Amino acid sequence: MASSIVHSFSLGEKQYLVHNEEELALIIDLLATSDDSFTLHRHIIMSLDERLMDIILTYKGLLLCMKHMEYKNRFLLLIKIGDTLSRVIEKSTHLGNLLASIPEETDKIRIIKSIRYKGLTQIIDVPDDLGNILEWIFGDGEKLVIDTLGKEFLQSLFTYGTDIYKVFHFLSDKNKNLLADMIELSFIKSCIYTAEDFFYVLKALSNEKTGELIPLFTPEEIRTIIRKDKTLHHFLPKLTKEKEHLLLQYIKN
Repeated sequence: MASSIVHSFSLGEKQYLVHNEEELALIIDLLATSDDSFTLHRHIIMSLDERLMDIILTYKGLLLCMKHMEYKNRFLLLIKIGDTLSRVIEKSTHLGNLLASIPEETDKIRIIKSIRYKGLTQIIDVPDDLGNILEWIFGDGEKLVIDTLGKEFLQSLFTYGTDIYKVFHFLSDKNKNLLADMIELSFIKSCIYTAEDFFYVLKALSNEKTGELIPLFTPEEIRTIIRKDKTLHHFLPKLTKEKEHLLLQYIKN
């Protein structure tokens, strides 16, 4: 989709006309061989400013424009199109790839803030989508994503215990606890149907929350879920020693 408006900017005495994102990317590419490429690219971004939101309309176009820029200019470009970034990013992998290319955690947080709830929820349909994002953001960034999405949306992603694992295993223990408290351990328990669900949930949670989840079951309920000794022997080595001890001591009662 091309913009119907022609945009212009000047570099020295030369004026450039830009009809669409492909033309902008070509200009950026041609100037990349200059010794002053960083300054020239920055001048283009600052000159076009808010008009960049009318030029860059697709994720492909965004990547083309950023391809030959240094990091500081790539990030400046992302900030300039911030209000329309959620329109450009159509998949969770798109956002994940962008976050992976950003080394500074504070910069990643600025991108998440610019996308906001609407932008995140339109690219997150299943737990793997959220995992694609959390894989590349840490600490306060994880917390921002969790807080932005909120309890109701997050609960809607989880059906089985394996779903819990797909998201939780990317988080720090602190943010695992935050998310577990937000969606509630009773809800997490309701996602457990099989031995696989049960052990993946234990693997996903922090030691602290594992200790709080296990007593929500009776020992008999846990033994019923596990059913066979070979199931226990298959999954136990995948748990931390503390979780293994908590579980074995509880089901022996």
